Amino acid sequence: MLSGMDYVYAVWKARSFSAAARRLFISQPALSAAVKKAEKELGLPIFDRSHTPLQLTDAGRAYIEAAARIFHIRHDLQRYCDDLAGCGSGTLSLGGTNFFASCFLPPMIEAFSKKYPQIRLSVTESDSADLYHKLSAGELDIIVDSGIYDSSLYDIMPFYVDHLLLAVPADFAVNARFPEAQLRRADVLAGRHLAAEVPAVPLSAFAQTDFLLLGRGNDMYRRARGLFQAAGMEPTVRLYLNQLMTAFHMARQGIGATFLTDTLVSLSVPDERLIYYRLEGALATRETFLAVQHKGYRTRAMERFIQSALALYPMLRGAETPVCEEGDKRP
Repeated sequence: MLSGMDYVYAVWKARSFSAAARRLFISQPALSAAVKKAEKELGLPIFDRSHTPLQLTDAGRAYIEAAARIFHIRHDLQRYCDDLAGCGSGTLSLGGTNFFASCFLPPMIEAFSKKYPQIRLSVTESDSADLYHKLSAGELDIIVDSGIYDSSLYDIMPFYVDHLLLAVPADFAVNARFPEAQLRRADVLAGRHLAAEVPAVPLSAFAQTDFLLLGRGNDMYRRARGLFQAAGMEPTVRLYLNQLMTAFHMARQGIGATFLTDTLVSLSVPDERLIYYRLEGALATRETFLAVQHKGYRTRAMERFIQSALALYPMLRGAETPVCEEGDKRP
């Protein structure tokens, strides 16, 4: 049974009475009545209905902040009680970007589900910013990500390190300038891109090259912008994309150069339409990790999933890596 606070919070999340009513499967008049009752009990209006989308009053902001804390406590209490009943049931909500959800989560889920088939799992794919928002709100239990995080809000468990490569369509004329630095997929599989004798390319040499970049909210956007800034150049961006796999496929079609990880190159299907170059700098190395709420209650299911996942992958490259097939991208 939903409480008045649940109804108010649903309206705030949807920024609309009609949208919230549809999500809650109740009529709009019934929802409006529930919210008015909550406002009467509070003694002040919660929503400023003169704006579209809805805005909170000062009292409303305090109400929503209190509601979020109450929901967090209620959520942790339920998970604690589930733990007292044993790990024989329950749910686990996982999240990751398209690439991580496609190529890292499936083997983690398979290994975990073999041991704990009674735990119901769900997976959310989104960009990094949205994943952290959902993790903070308690909508997700664990996410797979890389890059910047707030250590006061999240705890991380590193499990993999990969490296950024500049991927350039093989028929681009600029490649003729760097024959000694060119790498193919076989070289990446052999780890030659990590060898000191392979020269890194100056990114500024590609100032006239069209680029394909991931959009804001993605760690690869931040890294790409940092690399360009260090090179003292402003790139020509032909397209902003949402997913790393999309950038890979479009670069293969010759639409532009892009930044890929050696993990993606290793997991991709063999293709000679791209040439890869080693990059230097801290931004060219990234750590992949599992992230959970810093202050949230960790259920037994969460702890066991983390243990299972960390045992599955090495922290450093060198051991066998999963293989993503084109199409289903499943290891």
